Amino acid sequence: MMKKSINKIIDYRYCLAVLLFGLCVFFNFNGSSIGNWNNFGISEMSSGTKSVTVNSFSEDADSVDWASIIKNWVSLTPRSDGTIVGVPRMIRTDEWLVQTPFAISQANTGNHYINKSYGLSGMDMVVAYNAPVRDISVIGKPFNWGYLIFGAEKGVSWYWSFKMIGMLLLGFEFSMILTKKNRFLSVIGGFWITFTPAIQWWFMQHLGDVVYFSLAIAVALYHYFHSDSKLKKIGMALILVSSIIGFTLVIYPAFQIPFAYLLMAFFLFEFIWALKNGRIKKWDWIVIASTLILSGSIIIYTLYRSWDALVLTLNTVYPGRRLSVGGDITISHFSDIFISILLPFKIPSGMNQVESATSVSFFPALLIAIPIVLKKEKIRSNLFGIFLVLYSTLLAAYSIIGIPKWLAKVTFFSYVTGSRAWQTLAVIGVFASIWFISYLWREHKEIPKAAVTMIMIAILCIISIIAIKDINCLAYLGKNYILGFTLIYALITLTFVFSYKKVFVALLLPLIVVSGMTINPLVKGIGVIENKALSSEVESIVKSDSNAYWVTETMAYNYPQMFGAKTINSVRFYPDVKLMSILDPNKKFEDDWNRYAHMRVTLTPDDSSMRVGSAQDILDISLSIHDLQKLNVSYVLTTRNLTELYGNNFELIYNDKDNNNIYRVVGDK
Repeated sequence: MMKKSINKIIDYRYCLAVLLFGLCVFFNFNGSSIGNWNNFGISEMSSGTKSVTVNSFSEDADSVDWASIIKNWVSLTPRSDGTIVGVPRMIRTDEWLVQTPFAISQANTGNHYINKSYGLSGMDMVVAYNAPVRDISVIGKPFNWGYLIFGAEKGVSWYWSFKMIGMLLLGFEFSMILTKKNRFLSVIGGFWITFTPAIQWWFMQHLGDVVYFSLAIAVALYHYFHSDSKLKKIGMALILVSSIIGFTLVIYPAFQIPFAYLLMAFFLFEFIWALKNGRIKKWDWIVIASTLILSGSIIIYTLYRSWDALVLTLNTVYPGRRLSVGGDITISHFSDIFISILLPFKIPSGMNQVESATSVSFFPALLIAIPIVLKKEKIRSNLFGIFLVLYSTLLAAYSIIGIPKWLAKVTFFSYVTGSRAWQTLAVIGVFASIWFISYLWREHKEIPKAAVTMIMIAILCIISIIAIKDINCLAYLGKNYILGFTLIYALITLTFVFSYKKVFVALLLPLIVVSGMTINPLVKGIGVIENKALSSEVESIVKSDSNAYWVTETMAYNYPQMFGAKTINSVRFYPDVKLMSILDPNKKFEDDWNRYAHMRVTLTPDDSSMRVGSAQDILDISLSIHDLQKLNVSYVLTTRNLTELYGNNFELIYNDKDNNNIYRVVGDK
């Protein structure tokens, strides 16, 4: 009965997905951590009350209070910040401080190609984290269509719902390819891929996009070559057009390059198979050519329009001039398979929570087991699975050992840091694990089960020893967690090697849920931003003085732009040349400002100066009050008393309970 019900759900998965997507958008559900502005100095609502955002249910940062987490994780009535399930993630500033504000700003200002709210030059929003743009390139960004149709709130919901549900479907379809249509394992594979910790921690950024489009391209290619229906082939070609555009316009080579190699290998295997089996006719060549011409034309047109911004980005000191050769990951990072499980519930003190996230996978244990389970006559029918394992090995070698500079340049891996290669390995390791398990299940009568189990568990034990020997891992997890997770991995290995499928699911699914499904919160709406007292005031000022320029002194340097305020400082992907030509005409500080930068401004009576802050992506600007006139600045958002500091040059026009002040610049600037 259960099997029949699951098969029915699978059969109607697309209808159910559309229904679920519609409900999510209707109720404005999203996974954004944007409520963290409450903890960033902006918590007062228009009603006068203060919104509260909880980032952890454990009082002691060094331990996990499971009882408190279980009790408070779900809130049937949305909390004051809209959170229903889980907690917003403060560490995900790339999402709630940068990308989501970019998207909201776009929705509120017309989704223009150049958003004039960012600096004197404006900012190219195709280059800026793939923000929604009313342009032909949006064909490749289906997550962003909601912003163009419905506006900011439902746009945020559309983004998260489309991407999450879409990835579940694509994960299932790709798993069907890997497992040779094993429905049972493919359902698990869909969840396993989608809720891989590395993907979820980077879900709204580059890795989430690259994985999504890679899956879409692979699935569309497979079904194109395996289908006899011309209508279905046209549908797959349209998906390819959208996904090729989307993949290319992510514009983050550190993830694009390793996944491009994966896609090239997949394409070659499928294309050669199709040629050998006579599945490519004259009509197919026309469709293939049309697909490449259409997607290529849109990509070239878009890159041409954004050329100036791209050149500026590539010529930045950071990250544009970065040249990588790998070798910056230690072997201790194999213990990340344990660390990733606990990351949603405990913030590590000696490690970056996001950078430490990898996946629940069985690489490298499966690498050692392959020689004794893979028979010569089975190699041809498992070429892509073997490629996944070998490619994972190469990525591990690149990350840990590194390669010569000339080879890095020839292969374009000079754009790929060891950490990004490691996170790519985390995802591909999941693909390889799904393939490997399906192979064992198909060949269960032929494989030496005891030997495979012993070898794989031995590798797991070695990894656990590495984890215990690593100071950071031991301090974060402790021996009990390390040994406990090792035991769970060992039991899962035992169950899939001996084909105890129900027990396998019962053990693996909780790991997937705990390590991946708990990362991003479930939130209702974006009222936590739209209904802020400060937001209403900024909107009101912009409505009456729309062309005025602002400066933000607080950490809210990327906040006023959401409501149309033209702000001198913000998060910039490339330098504001017009601004810097005024502040630094002799290019004295060029190495400081020529970078991807969070521009933090402090007004000063002295001359303007700049320096790189506490991290490579922070630009601290000491802005002379005498330069405000040059910049034509009319408003300053700050927490300082500017009247007390600088006299009557500033008039206080707004103050709230968070001590956010808006001053009008009125005197001798």
